[in-house]
This record gives sequence, structure tokens and C-alpha cells, in this order.
Amino acid sequence: MRLFVFLHVAAVFVAVAFSLGPTYVLRAIGRSDDVPAIRRSFALMAPVVRAIPIMFGIGALLGIVAIFTNGFNPFQPFLLIAYGLFIIAAIVGGAVSSPWFKRVTQLAADSPDEAPSSELHAALHDPRMDVVDWFDAIIVLAFIFDMVVKPFG
Repeated sequence: MRLFVFLHVAAVFVAVAFSLGPTYVLRAIGRSDDVPAIRRSFALMAPVVRAIPIMFGIGALLGIVAIFTNGFNPFQPFLLIAYGLFIIAAIVGGAVSSPWFKRVTQLAADSPDEAPSSELHAALHDPRMDVVDWFDAIIVLAFIFDMVVKPFG
């Protein structure tokens, strides 16, 4: 039943859009040093950010269902690679991106309107987020390569 493959791909596309789009926009707004804009944009994006792990979880669950409803071997090399990429991406999201969003949100709430506090400025310019920006692009390309080329199989 290819329906579950479609649903898996659709859910993962939504999850990726939710995770990358807001992050890039929020990082750009953060660089403006406009504290009221930072507060407002982070507040508006909070529901989307909260939905990210849910959408990835739904995508993963549908992927597992697709494996078994279509008779795929769950140990195919491209699937093993996908599992590894998923775990790595989840760790980075949970250890870096999500805490960054929460920290900036809290610091923006506590910062004066005129200019970001030194703590907020430091969070907005956290060099780890520059690395995450590149990581996100590379991991998405790795997933696409893995799913299209299906290496080692």
C-alpha cells in the first residue's frame, strides 16, 4: 500500500518546512536587533516550533508503517542510513535548536525594547547556530540523496 509511503513523505516534507523556514526567518529577524520584532516573531512562531517534533514523529511512524505494509526490508542499507540521519538530526534539534529558540524567547521577554540585552545579543549571535544552519542544509541533502539514490543497495 503506497499510501503510507506518500503519507510518510508528506509528513516529513511538512516537518522539514516547519523546522527550516521559521529558523531562517527568526535568525534574520534576530540579526535586526529589533527587540519588539524579535519578541513578536518568536511568539508567533512558537506553535509551529512546538509542532516540529510532533510532525517528525508522525513522519517516522508513517515511515515504519510504510516499511511493513509494503513488505520492505527494514535493514536495507538506505533505510539504515536514514535511521542514522534521523537520529543525528533529532539530537541536533533537541540539543541546540530547540534550546536556542527557548533561550531567545525568554531573553527577548526580559530585554529592554531599545536594544537587546548583552545576553540576548549573545544568544542571537550564537556561533553554534551558524553551524546548525549549514548542518540543516547538508542533512536535508543527505536525506534526499539517500532516498533517491539508495546507496549500497
